[in-house]
Amino acid sequence: MKNNIFPFPLDTSFLDKAIQNAGVDLNIISIRELTRLVDELSLHHGIDFFRFEFGIPGLKAERIGPEEEIRVLTNDEMLPSTYPPFDGIPRLKKAAALFVKKFLNIEVFPENCIPTIGAMQGGFISQAIAGRRREGYDTILYLDPGFPVNKLQTKFLGLKAESVDLYDYRGTKLLNRLDQIFSSRKIGGLLWSSPNNPTWTCLKEKELEGIGNLLTEYDVIGIEDSAYLGMDFRVNYGIPGEPPFQPTVSRYTDNYFIIISSSKIFSYAGQRVALTVISPGLMDRRYPNLKRYYNTDILGRAFIHGGIYPTTAGVPQTPQHALAALFEAACNGKYDFLKKACKYGERARRAKEIFLSHGFNLLYDDDFGEPIADGFYFTIFRGKMTGGELLYQMLLFGIAGIPLRITGTVREGVRICVSLLNENQFDELKKRVSALDEFLG
Repeated sequence: MKNNIFPFPLDTSFLDKAIQNAGVDLNIISIRELTRLVDELSLHHGIDFFRFEFGIPGLKAERIGPEEEIRVLTNDEMLPSTYPPFDGIPRLKKAAALFVKKFLNIEVFPENCIPTIGAMQGGFISQAIAGRRREGYDTILYLDPGFPVNKLQTKFLGLKAESVDLYDYRGTKLLNRLDQIFSSRKIGGLLWSSPNNPTWTCLKEKELEGIGNLLTEYDVIGIEDSAYLGMDFRVNYGIPGEPPFQPTVSRYTDNYFIIISSSKIFSYAGQRVALTVISPGLMDRRYPNLKRYYNTDILGRAFIHGGIYPTTAGVPQTPQHALAALFEAACNGKYDFLKKACKYGERARRAKEIFLSHGFNLLYDDDFGEPIADGFYFTIFRGKMTGGELLYQMLLFGIAGIPLRITGTVREGVRICVSLLNENQFDELKKRVSALDEFLG
């Protein structure tokens, strides 16, 4: 960090003015709005902030990806002038099916693996399909807290949203609650991430089995966001083709989409390439109501020709080759992507120790009877302060994080993302958190 003279707390009058000029409420400020606010504070005060609001990779991308993009561009002069197929290049589709087999231990086919412009496009189209298959089943149910932008997608699509908070419901309680909500016959899709953003809770195999059974019984589509695939570092999911395998609902139902992102597991966020796996049992299923929106009643065709085609008409080809090369290297054991990602767990462990030893508590601290794993995120709170009130005080000490209210929970706190923490920053973090603790009394 650049500051040699400890300037904290910062000037409250400037912070108040910046908040007023931005027209934001810190309790519900969006990630991008907060980023702009922190940039302004950092520039004005001439200090570096701890950017815990960013959910972006903090590790360099493995050279396998960029070098493959360069190679294919060099070897195929016509590639840049050729449109990609809507459903993805054959190489990536084949590599994706193998990756799913090696790390999830489920059987899918290349035709089930559809590249998308990041996980965002996969989530968008998955919700559109799930919420439009059957008339009246126009609600997306979230296992919250969750990624705030998914709910913006739901709203943009004109769909409705409901929520179940994992703080209150796990195990049998969760399954009973889902059964109750599904019985209303209005839920088209169930969306969750595991490990969870922002809490890092991880659904257990037994919970996923129960969820799968309910998805089948009520014909609800499970949208499993695997952005952090294998990153529950309490278990080694990183040996291709050998147990233990990443827990997944796909073992227990045919009603699933799995969204696999390259952003966190491969640190390939800048190339905006991801994958949606459509269940083989769902791919050719017919829903007459889909024809109102996509000129076909076949679900897989609706996803590709009604979702991919009119939005982006496919994913750029060189990132597809890069992702294929990364999948291939992971599958043949040449690239242990989870060993590299373990650095996030160590950063989280050390950052948690600093906050917990200076008057803060973990908000989501229990993972169905186990302590929360150390990973990309964790959540903190302080006494009875709202998330916005706590964020305000943190900003005065050069620390940023997102208020939890925007993630779908009614509980008050702040999400901490450790991805950008560097080894040489922990002493400075301890100094600031200690001063914040003393300031708050």
